[in-house]
Amino acid sequence: MANESTYTGISTLIANVYETALMAAQEGNIIAPHVTIFNDSQSSAPRIFGSYSGGTFASIDESTDMSTQSFNATAGGTLTPAVYGSMTIITQRRIKSDPSNAQREAGIYLGEKASSHIDTNLASLFSSFTAGTAGSTTGGTITWANIFHAQAMLRSKHVFGPYVCVLHPMQWYYLVSASSGVPTLMQSEAIKNSTVGRAYQASFSGIDFFVDANISSGTAAVGGMFSRPAIALDIRQPFTINPQWDASYSGNGAWELNASMEYAYGVYRPDFGAQVVGTSS
Repeated sequence: MANESTYTGISTLIANVYETALMAAQEGNIIAPHVTIFNDSQSSAPRIFGSYSGGTFASIDESTDMSTQSFNATAGGTLTPAVYGSMTIITQRRIKSDPSNAQREAGIYLGEKASSHIDTNLASLFSSFTAGTAGSTTGGTITWANIFHAQAMLRSKHVFGPYVCVLHPMQWYYLVSASSGVPTLMQSEAIKNSTVGRAYQASFSGIDFFVDANISSGTAAVGGMFSRPAIALDIRQPFTINPQWDASYSGNGAWELNASMEYAYGVYRPDFGAQVVGTSS
């Protein structure tokens, strides 16, 4: 046989699509770089996690031998992976007429779909933080007093820093446009130049601030201040694109670009995060 339409004929295109998509997925993930990442398994089996407890430090008499104390783990939750995917189609006619833009557009589309999906899922976990709630659940705007309250709640629970505070863009607007009480904010050049630099706003008192439009908007939008162990992202299959040729599509054929990944997500240490609630309207 000869003249088959095989992957070899489009391998360069797919490579470029994948690179663009992967870059878009990485740059669009605002929360993921600040959470606990697991990537030690490709199995679809759930991950059960827990925490240890037991044992105290106490004074010991010179003539007394120490006694054994308990050190046990209790189940804290389960991370159950699922497969997520999205498909786009590039026709043969489009490839022939405009291959460069087709590559770029397909890559950006698939990458942004993946990043938005992951980020939205992680943002939805803020309402499960248990260190406390700062702000108003009745439509009020976030104040700097609320920010320092959230910080104080975390510190009171001995949560180690640094802290990340992720807010809806409108919540951040109300925070920095206040007529008084706005502290002198600092800028981290390292964060500004990182993959999350586009969402980075400022730093102050051990807190790095980011805005994220994937937080559900409303009169009581839930942002979050947290330390890395608060949330877990358990990646079983990294983001990938599998191409498939469809000879019957549009009479000239087309390449299906099947993007997918398998992962689990959940609150890992809920007391390592505090809710920051306020209107985003």
